[in-house]
Order: sequence, then structure tokens, then C-alpha cells
Amino acid sequence: MTPAPDQTRVSRNRRRGDSVGLMMRLGLALAVVIVIAVVFNIVIHKLERSPPVQPEYVQKKSAEELDRGKLPVVTPPDFVQGIVDLEGKRPLIEEVLRAFYLASTVDDRLAFCRDPDRVRPLMQDYYRKHPLRSLAVVALGSCQSVGEKGYQLGYIEVKFSQSPTVSIIVEEGMDGQFRVDWESLVRYGEMDWEDFLKQKPKEPILLRVIASQSKETGVPGREWLEILSPGSGATIKAYFDRRDPKLQNLVDQLQLGGWKNVPLTLRLCYSDVELNADAAQIAGIEGKGWLILN
Repeated sequence: MTPAPDQTRVSRNRRRGDSVGLMMRLGLALAVVIVIAVVFNIVIHKLERSPPVQPEYVQKKSAEELDRGKLPVVTPPDFVQGIVDLEGKRPLIEEVLRAFYLASTVDDRLAFCRDPDRVRPLMQDYYRKHPLRSLAVVALGSCQSVGEKGYQLGYIEVKFSQSPTVSIIVEEGMDGQFRVDWESLVRYGEMDWEDFLKQKPKEPILLRVIASQSKETGVPGREWLEILSPGSGATIKAYFDRRDPKLQNLVDQLQLGGWKNVPLTLRLCYSDVELNADAAQIAGIEGKGWLILN
């Protein structure tokens, strides 16, 4: 039985419509795939061309971390020696020294000192035995930059209204602030010189002294010095082993000072029972001159 013409036409139109719909769906899917591919290609291209983290961001982040205390404090590089433009910084240094000398308590004076955490117990010990006097600074005298590698140091003459002039070491920090080297100023020692001479301790005691070469001879390799404390007339003899590598810094400083009236920070004791009662042993040396650098 042959289908009616109307049914054949309807069937043909339906198939044509299905084909057109399928083509439209395939075209739409292809368009979506193309768009995705284009977008993906653009993103990858931008990523490949974009630079790594910008230097400005690194600097900003480092500064923020430094503010939060996550980075170590920056110290002056080794090539730094002395205070640059020292004369131009006189007003700032004078302001610090006026405040330092006007301070009437340990905490107030400590605010203007080098290495305050380490120095605090030393100051407390010192001012239990010595009066802490406030002084009025009149002016600064001569100012010299100290050429110590890796440090920004200056040697400053300070004048007072009713006290003798003193010379003091100051250090400029990386923050531009000036701080006083209190230890060298008062020649801090772990024991008063007179007590050291009386008690003759067998354990090494840190003392700031002045040393000159002695003509004493005896044991080969043993070097003798005449040692005194500034302000005291009592002089003692002390020896050290010149071959001891731990004391090479001592030899260097003595040679630099011509072996005469050389300021030193030594550890002294009376542990050698073979020596006479007036002779001490140099067990160690710290810093340079009366200044502890590290």
C-alpha cells in the first residue's frame, strides 16, 4: 500500500528539521570549544609574558616584615668606616649627649647607650657603687671620625660648665640615631682596681687598663707588661704567652700602640702559684682598646 502524498511530505519535512537542528547543535558546540580554546590560549600567553614578582613588591614586603620584627636588624657593611659628614651631624650628637648627661636614672641614661640589653646589668652594678650625677653639657669640642672597619664611630670631646672636659665614643646606627659607648666612658670593670689588687682573684676578671712593655725576662715565649688603671697610682706586672693564638689580638694592639700606654680590655687573674704576689696572668682580651665592638 503506497503512503499518501501528504504523509510523505510530512515525514520528509520532519527529517529535514531534525538534520537542521542537529547541525545547529553541532555548530553551537563547536563555537563553544573554539571560544574556550581562544580564552585558554590568551591566558597562557599572558602568563608566559608576565614577569615574576615585581621588585617593588619584594622591597615593600621586606619592609613590612622588618617592621614586624621578622627580619634581622641590618648592620653596616664591612667597607663602612667612621661617621660620614661628622661635622654636619654635630647638632644631633650634641642633643644626644645633653640628654645622656642630664639623665638621672639608669633607665633614662640607658636609652642613649650602645647595646642597651647587654649594658643594663653592667650599669646597674656600676651605679650601685658610684653616684649617678647629672651634668650640663656646655658645648662639643673636637670631633673625630674613628676609622674602624664596619663601624660608624666618632670620638667626641664634651665640655661641661663645672666639670673637666671628657672624650667619649659615640656610634651612629643604621637608623641614624647616635648612641654613647658607656663602658669605655666609665672604663667599666667587673671589680674595682683596688679590690682586685687586694683580693687577687684566681678567676679571670674583666678590667680596662693601660699597658706598657716591661723589661722583665724569664720563661721563653712569656711576655711581660706593666699594667695600671687610669686614676690609680698602683702598677702591677702581668704576663701572657705570646705563642697563644687566642692572644694574637693582644699582640696586634700592643704593636699598633708601640707597646707603651696602650688602652686594653683584659681578663686578669692570679692563678699561677709560681709567680710572686705582685704578678698577674693575662688570661684573655676582649674588644679593641676599651671598646667592645661585637
